[in-house]
Amino acid sequence: MKPLTCRVLLCACALLFSVVAPASAQTAAPAPIEVNTVRFNTVRSGSSSWYEAEIEVQPKGPQPVDNRNFINRVKVTLNLGIFSVKAPQSAKVPDTFYRASAEAVAVEATGGKTVFRFYLPPEIVKRDQITGDQRFYLVELFVDGKALPLTKSNVSSTMNSSALVEGFRNKASSEAGANDGILLPQYLTPFAYVGSPPAPSFIRNEPVR
Repeated sequence: MKPLTCRVLLCACALLFSVVAPASAQTAAPAPIEVNTVRFNTVRSGSSSWYEAEIEVQPKGPQPVDNRNFINRVKVTLNLGIFSVKAPQSAKVPDTFYRASAEAVAVEATGGKTVFRFYLPPEIVKRDQITGDQRFYLVELFVDGKALPLTKSNVSSTMNSSALVEGFRNKASSEAGANDGILLPQYLTPFAYVGSPPAPSFIRNEPVR
């Protein structure tokens, strides 16, 4: 092969590499917000006991410079698996699933932690004798309509493999619909304006009258 031809081929390869290599070396942008903790409590309204799930989220890493220091439209979806009182003691998978979502207008990137709260009503608490921490849950996060990757803090410690996580997600997806409207976001309960820190402002789709 002639020297000139070799030089042309080498230049072409170098140009191709300069175009392709940076794209392949790119890594996904870090998630702007993450689940910090998930807590469960029994709380009272009057003489009734409600079951509360608190999901604490926190901004993570540098934020975009064009959003005025806010992360817009942060949505939290809680998938909760409950063992009913009829479930056998040997059961390893919940037999009842609940799902609910709440979407904040925005979360301040330097504002510290934000808490999303969800509630099961007194009749369900009493019927299924729900107390203590729940062993099966999965929290999904969305920002501006885009799903964020799941991390270890998004799922209960009982789901310690990707297969268990996907199995639970599929089970909740197929069965939680039967219980739509039972697990409630905070703004649809008597606890709408209580809690510390206070709840964020939520996007609500109910018609304004």
